[in-house]
This record gives sequence, structure tokens and C-alpha cells, in this order.
Amino acid sequence: MPEENYDDIYERDNAAEAERKQQQLLAEKLQGLGNRLHAQATDNAKKRSDVENRWLEDLRQYNGKYDPTDEAALAVATGSKLFVNLTRNKTNAFVARVTDILFPTDDRNWAIKPTPVPLLTELSKSEEPLQNDDGSPFVTEEGVQVEKRDLAQSVMDDAKEASEKMQVVIDDQLTESDYNAVARDIIHDAGVFGTGIIKGPLVLGKTRKKWTQQTDEQGNSVHVIELMQDLNPSCERVDPWDFFPDMTARRLSDCEFIFQRHSLTKKALRELANQPGFMTDQIGAVLSQEADPSNTATHLAELRAISGLNDLGNKRHEIWEYHGPIDKDDLEACGCEVDGEDPLQVFNGVIWFTEKHVIKAQINPMDTEESPYSVFNIETDDASLFGPGIPRLMRNSQQVMCATWRMAMDNAGLSSGDQVVVSDDIEPAYGGYEITPRKVWKLKANSNTRSVHEAFGSFPINSHTGELLGLFEAARQLADEETAMPQIAQGEQGTATDTATGMSLLMGSANTMLRRVIKNFDDEVTRPLIKRFYDWNMQYHPDEEIKGDYNVDPRGSSSLMVKERQAQMVAAFTNMAASVPQFNERTDWDELYDAVVKSAQLDSNVALPKEEIEANKDRIIQQLQQQMMAMQEQMQQQMQGAGQGDPLAGDKLQLQAQKQQQDGELKTMQLQQAANKNATDKDLAILKMQSDQNTQNQNVKAKLAEMDLKKQVGSGI
Repeated sequence: MPEENYDDIYERDNAAEAERKQQQLLAEKLQGLGNRLHAQATDNAKKRSDVENRWLEDLRQYNGKYDPTDEAALAVATGSKLFVNLTRNKTNAFVARVTDILFPTDDRNWAIKPTPVPLLTELSKSEEPLQNDDGSPFVTEEGVQVEKRDLAQSVMDDAKEASEKMQVVIDDQLTESDYNAVARDIIHDAGVFGTGIIKGPLVLGKTRKKWTQQTDEQGNSVHVIELMQDLNPSCERVDPWDFFPDMTARRLSDCEFIFQRHSLTKKALRELANQPGFMTDQIGAVLSQEADPSNTATHLAELRAISGLNDLGNKRHEIWEYHGPIDKDDLEACGCEVDGEDPLQVFNGVIWFTEKHVIKAQINPMDTEESPYSVFNIETDDASLFGPGIPRLMRNSQQVMCATWRMAMDNAGLSSGDQVVVSDDIEPAYGGYEITPRKVWKLKANSNTRSVHEAFGSFPINSHTGELLGLFEAARQLADEETAMPQIAQGEQGTATDTATGMSLLMGSANTMLRRVIKNFDDEVTRPLIKRFYDWNMQYHPDEEIKGDYNVDPRGSSSLMVKERQAQMVAAFTNMAASVPQFNERTDWDELYDAVVKSAQLDSNVALPKEEIEANKDRIIQQLQQQMMAMQEQMQQQMQGAGQGDPLAGDKLQLQAQKQQQDGELKTMQLQQAANKNATDKDLAILKMQSDQNTQNQNVKAKLAEMDLKKQVGSGI
């Protein structure tokens, strides 16, 4: 090995020193970036304090608890402290109603459709032949001339097929991330706090467990668990308490930046170190320190107090996620490769950091540079990104209901017994001065009272319970108006809903305000979220067959609301068709039955196949025909036995029997023709055959009775 000379050693040491200084400079830049972003996040959290105070009031009201000020005032007072919690029921009913409409059991609330091309739409109606370059008509190998509409229709069919494949891919991705459950959670957040947040698509490598069948050395088949890394896009709920957008913005699209807070344990931080893009050494530096107890999550103690728990402190690490503009120098300091020569150029980036450490930095992975967040408000606020929830909308009504209920209980307690005035001239014979049944009182010997009525008196307290309960009911009705959730929409039937028409009208009226909420969800969550999943698949999905120019069709406020309206109308029409003869005659009951099953969202297996229904009707007709023939034979035998003494009578009976048999055969043929016509005619044929059989039985019995009577009196036939 050759010896190193002085110049080599000097050059190597200088290179090492330069590398060390470069690493130190990068570390200082990272720490400076972390400090700046942490200061910005803390300042933004303080600006949102008023919103958090409102949320705490709403959460106390939802849980049936008074504000600390009201609790202190009630603790000093001696009256009732009851809380009539109608807010929880109203909020849960609202959340359940919106969820049922948006997420039915048999359909999705969105669809992917090809973008309409005006030229193709116009060509699809053209019957002109398609021409070659030389102007001659284009003809296929089979000799068929192709028209322009055929080509346009073929292109539109291919686009539709590709859009359906894209729809299947997105649907599978949402199913894997349990989108319906996530959406239910954000609808509940919006019901309680007024705002629900969903995030997606995000790709954090999830560890999935998969059982695979393998063969061991002895040839035995065994199942072995295999851990797989899932890099498919997913979505998740964001806790409103941990969502800090630009507070100067009135809409999400106006936000310059967004912060999200993560409270992570040491175990969760170690798992982050295994995710692509995270800086292992920086996470190690965070793990070497204890969690800062004085973090920004000051609401946790209040939340535990509302739930009746003691404050256990917060020993988790507070990690922030930043989405917004990042300078080129900061991205390069984080190890990101940045294109562009302008040092003042600003990029849209994603930074994960603590107070002193940046643990991940990257340019926005989406070429569209869109934020991954969607915010849902049941009522939009023109001054803020955070709208009011159900508790806030009915806060005044809830306060009136609680106040009137407390007064009603206090008044009921006071008016249940009289106020008693006792003079010093009398004393109880035993016990104290409390009023008890059959108690004896004594007039003192040196009393100046001339009559016991002067020493003892009672004064009743007037009852105002009726008036107070009237105010309570008025406040309850006002809450229905304020929240647009009348009792009929909560499943409580009123006096005006005794008929199907009345129920349909009231349900339609109750859904009027819900349509606006559903439209908000379509515009604020469904459309942008599915659009981001579409953009992600266009950018990263390896299958080229699913890609194309598509539109997202949110269907919560359109087809799903229409479907619910149709279900109500099907029920109303069924009752009408069953009760009105004119409707009954013109109703196809088989088709109506299928419509009822579909509107009720039931499995199609509950309905018998039409072939089995037809076979059952054929068997019934055959049985009725056999019974009619047996009755005819029985009647003929009985008539022959009754007329044995008179040959003329036997001939008459024979002629009558033949005529009835011919009539029966003719009627059977007519019924068979009607039965073969359609299913409805079969039903009518069965009913008519049963009626004719009953009539024939009665005629036979009457004829036999007449014959027996004439035979007994000797008058012959």
C-alpha cells in the first residue's frame, strides 16, 4: 500500500472539514426551518382559540352539561339543576339522516363519466359515410360501409368502458381505506362542531397481513402470515381540533397554508421512521428527548373534564404537518432535488417537523399541487372556514328549555304543599315543627291567643307548571325550525301523518333543508376528493387502460334524493292501487312488486322467480279443473240414482248432465286461454274458476234437494 504524502493528507482533511461544515450548515438550516414553521403553527393555533371555545360550549351542550359559569351559579342556588338534553338526540338524528341518504347500502354516491365532447355528440347523430383520404367511402373487410355516427359511437363506448374501469379502481381504493366509515365520522364532526375534515389521497405505507399457503420440507401444507407494504392511496378523518388552516381565509381554496397536528407516541414515531421519505436520524433525535408537556393541545384537559375523567397530562410528542409554500433553499437543505435556477422561486411543499427538527420534506407529490384536505360544513360561515353545528344552531332554544324545565320542577315542588305559619303560642305535642299526618299540637297555658286559628295558618303556592311547559314546548318547536330537523324527520309521527299522502308530503318538506346539506357534501367533499383520487391514478397508476378525460358526478343530492322520494311514492301508490278500484284494474302488480322490493333496498332473493310463480298458478288451475270434473261426475251419479223409477226423468237428467259437462269443458277452455294470456289474467282465471265452482256446488245441492222433495210427495220429475 503506497504511503500518503502531506498534500494528500491535507487535501483529505480539508475535504472532511468542508463536509462537516456543510452538514452543520444544513443542520442549522433544518433547525431554523423547524423553528420558523413551529412559531407560525403556534401563532395560528392562538388565532383559532375563539373557535375552540365555541366548540367546547357545543360539546358540553351535546353531552348535557352546563358551562362553568352556569354551573357555578346553579351550585349557589337551591333550585333544580336538571339539564334537558334534546341537543344530543337532535344532532344524532341529523347525522343518521344525512348518512342514510349519502351512503345507501346498494349504491355509491358518486360516479365517473367521460367528459362530453361536442364534436362526438354531433357526429353520433350524423348518417354521412366515413371517407378515406381519397374521398371514397370507408368500407370494412366484410363490405359494410361505416358511417360517421358509427365511429363516434365506438369512441364514446371506449371512453365509457375506460371510465368504468377507473371507477372500479377508485371504488376499490376507497373500500380499502374504509371510506364509508371515515365519511360517517366527518359527518358526525360536522353535526357536533359544524365542521368535518377528510384527507386524501395520502400514501403512507401501511403494513398489511396476508396468509399464504406454503409447503414445508416434509411436504405438509401450512399457512404462514406475510407482512406486506401497501402503497395504495387512502383517505382518513382529520380531527377538527388538530386542523389549523390559514385563519385569514374564508374558504379552503383561499388558504395559503394548512397545518395539521399529530400527537404521536414513541412507538408511532418509530413506525414513521420506516416510511419512505422520513429522515431516520432526525426522528432518532426527537426520540432521544422527552415530550414537551407545554404543547398547543390545551383542549385535552377540557375534553376529559366533560367526559368526567381526570386530567392525565399529555406525554405524547407533538408533530406538525405543513402544506404550503416553501423556498428553494429550504427544500434543498432538506435534501429535496429542486428544478429551477431562480433562487427566489417558491414551491408547494409538505414538511413534517417538531419545534427543532424537520423529519420529512418533499415537494407536493401531486402535479396539480392541490391540498389533500376537504372541509364539510352543514352551514357555511361567510367570515370563517368553520361553520356552526347543530348545538350552536339550537343553543338559545336549548337554554330556554333547560330554564323553563328547571322553573317547572321548582314550581311543582313548591306548589305540592302549602306554606305554614305557626305562632309561638302553640307547640307540637311530640317531635319537631315538621308537618306530618295526625300530628297533635298544644296551645301553651300562658298564651294570649284566643283561638287556635289565630296561631296556625297555611298559604298555598299557585302552580304555573302548565304555562312553563307551554314555554318549553314552544322552545322545542323553535329548535325544530332552527335546525331544520322537525320531529317527523326524527321518526316521530304527528297527527297529520295518518295517511300515506300526508306522510309523503311531510317527509318531502322535511327533506327540503337536508338537500342543501347534501349538496354541500357533494360540492365540498365528494367532488374534490374523488377528483384528487382520479388525478392520483392518472399520475401514478400503472394501468393505462383506465386513463382518460373524465368528470366526477356526485349523486348525493340528485339520484339518491330522488330514490328516496321514489320509495315514498311507491308506498303511496301501492296503498292507492289497493284501495281504489280504477287504479287496481290498471295496475301491473308484478312490476309494482318489483318496484317495492327495489325501493326498500331489499335483496332480490325475497321475490320468487316469475317461472315459479307461473308454475304455481298452472298447478292451481289444474287442481280446480279436476275438482270441477269430479263434481260433475258426482252430480251425474246422484241424478241417475234419483231418477231410476222414471225413465223419462233419467233422460232429462242425462241431457242436463251432458249440457253441464259441455258448459264446464267450454268454460275450462276459456279459462285456459285466459291463463295462457298473461300472469294477471291467470289470477283472474283462478278467481273466476273458484267462483264458478262454488256456484256449481250450490246449484247441484239445490237440484238434489228439489229431487228428493218431489220424490217424497210423489209428483215425479
